[in-house]
Amino acid sequence: MARKKDPLSGRDREIWRKVTESVTPLGGRPEAPELPPRPRVRVADEPRSLPMEWHTRPAAQPSARIDRRMQRQIATGRQEVDRSIDLHGMTQDRAFAKLQHTIEGAIRRGDKTLLVVTGKGGKRFSQLDATPAAYRTRGDFDQHGGVLRRMVPLWLEGPELKPFIQSYGTASAEHGGDGALYVILRRRLPGSRRKP
Repeated sequence: MARKKDPLSGRDREIWRKVTESVTPLGGRPEAPELPPRPRVRVADEPRSLPMEWHTRPAAQPSARIDRRMQRQIATGRQEVDRSIDLHGMTQDRAFAKLQHTIEGAIRRGDKTLLVVTGKGGKRFSQLDATPAAYRTRGDFDQHGGVLRRMVPLWLEGPELKPFIQSYGTASAEHGGDGALYVILRRRLPGSRRKP
């Protein structure tokens, strides 16, 4: 077995010997007590995963209308909005990921209502027409709102979020009107009487 080469040269050893000769022990000083082991810290917001039944059980299609009584209670403040999320200015991928994370977190906490702000979006004009654009007037174009405004209802009814959603609908003017949605979350596993 090869012996490791000494990293100190002869000169370095001589310097170290002189340094150690000049040092005097403190003496009479008690040994430092041994430190107690540090307790393990658990992060409070550590996400727990939802039971797999939320994703595997067949779920009813969410209603695209909130009943009038519930909508009036939310609008007047008698029913609190438990959580709100603002998706303004996000890409579709980022907005979907944030929406999914927020909804799953709200289910874990036992929240009932969620306010999703999509924004109204700017006007977009469809170019899919047989008549060349140069011969059309502005009134001939189909006007479309924002992408997120159109996509969020589709996501709520999609397979990833459908199990968590009972119903959704346009928010009142005080909460953003056409640029926001009230989302009513399920309180129980789909097809079950058991709360999460």
